[in-house]
Amino acid sequence: MVEKNFRVFILDDEFLINRSLQMAFNSLGHEVQPAFSAEEALKLWEDFKPHLAFVDILLPGMSGLDFLKQRSKSFPTKIVLISAHDDLNQEEIISVGADSFVKKPFENIFDFVEKSLDLLS
Repeated sequence: MVEKNFRVFILDDEFLINRSLQMAFNSLGHEVQPAFSAEEALKLWEDFKPHLAFVDILLPGMSGLDFLKQRSKSFPTKIVLISAHDDLNQEEIISVGADSFVKKPFENIFDFVEKSLDLLS
């Protein structure tokens, strides 16, 4: 289990998923910045400088993939793509700088959180 506290960014337009991830990471002592659209995320990203980010692919307006292409890359962030659709190939995942892809819904959110934190160790 990871002992350090991290900054976690969550970009997902589904309120329940966004809020569930926020609560799970907050309960472990991590700082969380939610965003519900890619446009909002672009405004918050640079100031927050996350260690770990969860990015939904299908969003209203700009997609999560477009957000990842436009975001600042001036600091290291582990990226986990999340989506109800699993039609991404490994090449697409790597091309946007993602470290992992997880299909929604999550089986067990706390297991998902722990596995995601392993990316930081």
